[in-house]
Amino acid sequence: MSIKVEGAMPLKSLSNADLKLLSVFRTVARCGGFALAQADLNVSQATISIQIKDLETRLGLTLCQRGRGGFALTEDGQRVYDASNALFNHIDDFLSHALGEERLVGELQIAVVDNTIFHPTFQLADVVRSFREIAHSVDITMHVAAPNQLEYMVLSGQAHMAIGFFARRLAQLEYEPSFTSEMNLYCSDTHPLFKIPDSELTEEMISSVDHAQRGYISDEQLRDKERGFRYSARAQNIEGLAHLILSGRYLAFLPEHHANIWVSTGRMRPLMAQEYAYCSYYEIIRRKAVPRTPAEKKFFELLRVKR
Repeated sequence: MSIKVEGAMPLKSLSNADLKLLSVFRTVARCGGFALAQADLNVSQATISIQIKDLETRLGLTLCQRGRGGFALTEDGQRVYDASNALFNHIDDFLSHALGEERLVGELQIAVVDNTIFHPTFQLADVVRSFREIAHSVDITMHVAAPNQLEYMVLSGQAHMAIGFFARRLAQLEYEPSFTSEMNLYCSDTHPLFKIPDSELTEEMISSVDHAQRGYISDEQLRDKERGFRYSARAQNIEGLAHLILSGRYLAFLPEHHANIWVSTGRMRPLMAQEYAYCSYYEIIRRKAVPRTPAEKKFFELLRVKR
């Protein structure tokens, strides 16, 4: 249901000032609020509030709820956000074609799961370097988030694409294989099981101690061997799980490429790899059926080559 701004005149055309206000609104929506958008926009929260109010007056709509309950887009706000993303994508597309196919312009929002930087073969930095070697004027923003946040960022238009591991399949997204990583169950050197060799460990011993659960995986998505674990802690990202393991009070799964730094110094070890290790498949996700800017197409192409 639309919430009309009282006394507003219907908007019949877009001016440069309107495009500026829409750009501010996109940043606020992408950041999740006025305060969080201050650093990106480099203006005060009061100025941002005035600009959003001006845009609401121009459109005759209430775009967001703000107050003690927190920031949230209204139904109209989400529609305007989606439409403005499409509009700016078309502008970028026009500029790219007008300036020549080899010229890339606009902005690119990339999101990635935390700690992929330690992967031995997949290096996002190499993709960024290759992208920068192409003549362009693209403003890149790099986000790091947990898997469920990555999905939301792509679905809401906050990111053009995201790289991570995704336990579920959403109909609105398309999935492209990227790379793999071995997942192991780890304990720290201060945990009671650390000094017990695998040959003496049993599944009963593993299930009888406390575990830290990956907060981005539901109970239904757990593998059979994990369903009997005694979970008494959880974390929404890989680094959080590592902190819990290093406390010496919990076991948890980590990607091998992330845990190696502590394994090499004797602070962690994998437990019963033959029983618990598995392969995690990392993928690139994008929204289905949305316009792709030339910059997004090129970056995605480079990502696919890197896999």
